[in-house]
Amino acid sequence: MVRAGIYIRISRARRELLDAQRQQPPCEAFAKAQGWQVAEVYIDDNRSAWKRGIRRESFERMLADVRAGKIDAIVTWQADRLLRTVEDASAIINIAKSFGTTIANVGGTIDLSTASGRKRFYDLAVAAEYESDLRSERLKLKHAELAADGKWEGGMRGFGYDLEPYPDVASGRVRYRLILNQAEAQAIKEGAEDALEGRGATGIAKQWTKDGIRSTTGKVITPVKAREILVSPRIAGLRRADGKLVTADWPAIITREEHEELVAILGPQRRQRPGGQTSHRKRLLGGLAFCGRCGHRLTGKVSFDRRRYYCDPKLGGCGGLLRVAEPLETYVVRELLAQLPQQLLEAANRAPEHWEALGRLMTARQTAEDRLEGLEDLLADGLLDRSGYVRQRRRLKAKLDELEEQIAHVRAQAPRRRLRGATIGEIETEWERLDLEDKRAVMADHIDKIVVKPVGRGRHRIDPDSVEIIWR
Repeated sequence: MVRAGIYIRISRARRELLDAQRQQPPCEAFAKAQGWQVAEVYIDDNRSAWKRGIRRESFERMLADVRAGKIDAIVTWQADRLLRTVEDASAIINIAKSFGTTIANVGGTIDLSTASGRKRFYDLAVAAEYESDLRSERLKLKHAELAADGKWEGGMRGFGYDLEPYPDVASGRVRYRLILNQAEAQAIKEGAEDALEGRGATGIAKQWTKDGIRSTTGKVITPVKAREILVSPRIAGLRRADGKLVTADWPAIITREEHEELVAILGPQRRQRPGGQTSHRKRLLGGLAFCGRCGHRLTGKVSFDRRRYYCDPKLGGCGGLLRVAEPLETYVVRELLAQLPQQLLEAANRAPEHWEALGRLMTARQTAEDRLEGLEDLLADGLLDRSGYVRQRRRLKAKLDELEEQIAHVRAQAPRRRLRGATIGEIETEWERLDLEDKRAVMADHIDKIVVKPVGRGRHRIDPDSVEIIWR
């Protein structure tokens, strides 16, 4: 007896019409009328057979069963359920020629043992592929027109927006447009402000989770998703058309300048670093470490998969000092924690209301410096045009000057931060529980600057004489 395999494919566009319950019974009835035994039913749910790069697991398993001699015939409700491309037709014809497999659709059998039968099968595949390509081209043209006009293309709503139906007079159909989702838009505004002040995507995502903010699908927003939301041109009322940003027809949540700054901070060209974070997020001594050669503030550098402190000539440094970060940070933290009990005892009666101001300002300064460095990458990668580069550089220079004045003022007035620990052991335990930004704030409240002096090439151990900590 001939063993038949029934193949069913349910496409998204035709799910209601051609679901498994409607395809399977006529295929089983056809096989029974031929005197065949149904060996197995193969179902690919929501698999678009014509779309490149999508693997149809059940389709491939069915062909493997033919090669293994488990089935002798393939039955499908309609030929286009089985194939949509010429490549599919070639694969099925090769199977039929090699193993004598019968290919049948409800209502008639396609004889692939003859040249005319194979030609007809190829013609069906060519017609199906042409139909799919034509539909795809029309869809691309439609999306290109919508993009050029700054209109929403359709699909799931973006975070920060809701869908509002409206009548389209020209087509007589009901269409949808984006309007603000007030709660999500407020979360984006606050998250953007935090990012511009130096807070990382991880901290922003945690804050959203704490506030009960979820994604459009109701899931917890991850740091990766938070970064994706904050660098999206959509939230600035922009969209891409032909590789360029155009004004969209939905309301903006942040300004275009804020969008450019967020891309400079969180953009993809600066995202992948050791530990999955941009360099300044991992620099514990950022804003405090200075070059012992020229006196310029040290910035971050990643080389050979290790974080380092570097006197960057692009930012005005001498380029003559490069130190591995981990041992330097370990030494400074050890010295800080040893000093804290006495310093905290001296500061016990001082007012704590402005204790976090200095740390916040120094984080903002480090962020602005990293942003300034990243502008050149954005310009080189084509993510920022020349006018945008000049505008952002001018603003960042002015912001840095302003931050320097504020830091100098706060340094003279801000009290030291008082940790709760009374002993070195308690202080060490509390220190380990702090996140990076809080650690930086504590250091800024107690350390005026760290002068890092050059050492011999290849030396990685910290010589106390090569690191001078100037306490506040």
